[in-house]
Amino acid sequence: MEEKKQVNITVPAEAKPSFSNATQITVNNDSVTLQFAYVRPNTEQGQLMSEIVLTPKHAIDFQNALDATLKKHFTKHLDND
Repeated sequence: MEEKKQVNITVPAEAKPSFSNATQITVNNDSVTLQFAYVRPNTEQGQLMSEIVLTPKHAIDFQNALDATLKKHFTKHLDND
């Protein structure tokens, strides 16, 4: 099993989070492209907020991490109902 290394990430002061309410995923043999957009309510207008290109391996790792995180978070909330 490969040992995971800790990586220090620097976030620039001018970095801003963005909101997305629409997503498109495009897959080909050597990459997975995730496009995040914001579509204005009651309109047919939207704006691409971010585009992320991953290798298939990184896409699978991302899927597993997202799945585990969401299951952990929402299971915790469901248990409190």
